[in-house]
Parts: sequence; C-alpha cells; structure tokens
Amino acid sequence: MKGVLKNLHRYVTWALVSLFFWAWIFTLITDAPAGKKLILYAEVPALERQTLSEALEEAMPDHIRFVEARPFSDELFQPGNLLAGDLFIVPESKAAGYRDTFTPIDPQAFAGEELLYLDGVPYGVYVFDEAAGIRRGTGFVSYEPGQKYGLFFQAKSKHLGDWNGSDDDAAIRAARRFLRLP
Repeated sequence: MKGVLKNLHRYVTWALVSLFFWAWIFTLITDAPAGKKLILYAEVPALERQTLSEALEEAMPDHIRFVEARPFSDELFQPGNLLAGDLFIVPESKAAGYRDTFTPIDPQAFAGEELLYLDGVPYGVYVFDEAAGIRRGTGFVSYEPGQKYGLFFQAKSKHLGDWNGSDDDAAIRAARRFLRLP
C-alpha cells in the first residue's frame, strides 16, 4: 500500500494523459472538416439544438456530414469557434457589432422575404419580428419578446456558393429551410 501511495502522482499523471489522448481521438472521429459540416450559431434565450440540427440536415447536399445548431453560450467553453459558424441568428440590436463577420446577401436569393439592412446594405433576413408577424423557427428557437432577430451569413463560410466563390451553397439552402420551419 505504501508503494502505491508513493507513486500516486505517476498514476494520476498517466490517467490524465490517457484521458486527453482519448478525448482527442474521440474528437477526430466525431468531428468533420469545415467543408463537410454546417454550423448555425444563435444568440437566443433557448435553442432546441438537436431537433433544429436534424431539421436543417434535410436540405443538405450529400457531402455535408452534419449540421450543428449551437447557442452563443458555447463560445464560453470553446473560444474562437464562433468564427467557424456559417449561419447566425442574432438580435437586430447587436447585428451591427458583427458586421465584419457577416457578408451582404443577394436580395434575389430571398425574394419575398423581409430583409434586414445595415447602412442600406442587405445583410440578413428577418426571422422574428412580432410587430410584423414574422415568426420563423419558433418550434426550435425561443426568441426574446420585443426583440427583432435576423439570420445572417458568415463572410468566410465554405458554403455560400457564388456569393464568395465556395464549392457549395449549403448555408443558403439551410437558411431557406429554416425560413420554412414552423
């Protein structure tokens, strides 16, 4: 027993090394490169992550392995990942602060939708505006009453097609799918 206690620090060290190694392996197996996944970040009070992810996956091309919906609060645990997002649901009151991250959109891509403009340029699509009767995705997303929310696109997304010269338009497809959700 004395020998075990004397070497306890070695056992703990090896246990921690093993834990980090297997966590890294798990991440390699379950994650996908940016070109094969689509991430939606939402700055909202509540989000049905799994069901929203599954609903958006229905609109994806075959090469997209998965869609992941995440709340902005995830950024607290994985700093820097926010910039890996493709789509963002953000309150209109905070949208100007993210303008450098977002890309202007083609108004024709969302003809018939209420567009959100920043300094006269269309950057997003309204997804929630109680006064205007816009309530998109409320079965998956809880919006803060009295706030207006828009759906925006990450300028460096690998899924904007002709908008930024990327290989596919999966983010635009996901946005259109979101706009059809109850």
